[in-house]
Amino acid sequence: MTKKHFIGFFFLGSLLAQGEVVILSPKVGTEIDIHENRFYRIFPRMKGFVNAQIISVSDKSYRVRFVTSKRRKKKTFDKPLSLKRFVSMQNYVNRQPGFTEEARIAMYAGMDFLRAVEIISDLHKPQFVKIFHHGRKRLTGTLLSFQDNILNVQTPVGNEKISLEYVETISYRLSTSEYLFLKPYIYAVSGIIGLSMAQLYNMQRSPRLDESWYFRFNGTMIGLIFSGELFDAITTLLTPTETFILSQEQYEKIKTQ
Repeated sequence: MTKKHFIGFFFLGSLLAQGEVVILSPKVGTEIDIHENRFYRIFPRMKGFVNAQIISVSDKSYRVRFVTSKRRKKKTFDKPLSLKRFVSMQNYVNRQPGFTEEARIAMYAGMDFLRAVEIISDLHKPQFVKIFHHGRKRLTGTLLSFQDNILNVQTPVGNEKISLEYVETISYRLSTSEYLFLKPYIYAVSGIIGLSMAQLYNMQRSPRLDESWYFRFNGTMIGLIFSGELFDAITTLLTPTETFILSQEQYEKIKTQ
């Protein structure tokens, strides 16, 4: 082989090497998918991440080809990656444990944002909720409905409609059915309170006998009327609150704290 042929093959090999997909680590292979990225946190700040490939540009530089998805539309774009950053990422991934099926199950156990639609759809409505949205803005009210990924929340000052896309966390009370046994006792106590208030009124006013019984009857009825609200208030206080993180960004922020 002549010197010219050798030089030609050398440059041809260099050109072929450029543009090749590079394996960051045997743990992720040639394509870093969404599950591997979530587990190893290789590109934690990339919104709508679907997959990524690292491509060789030269001996000292690379580029990352990202595929992202937003509102069901996929987008492909490249970003430069230095050799120093590549080596740092490689060492970081190699130090991590393997992405086993057990690790996958444990990882997804806390990722409520992946089933946000299911969570909101399954909530009993109307339901008192506390929502953080649009950069930790707080909204408290009654969730009336959920349709087309829009939450319809009734607040003391009006009706609010929020897209699920902007909801960071939602908190609500779990089922109060386990406290149904308290209902007759609360109704009885509420009726007795109403009767007692009427009796106190009679003692202060000294009405005629028929009027005193009239006030007792009305007091008892008023107490029973408000017994439902009293039952709801007590069971709400006794029922624990469940909070779901429905934003991937918020999940990542809490995880890194």
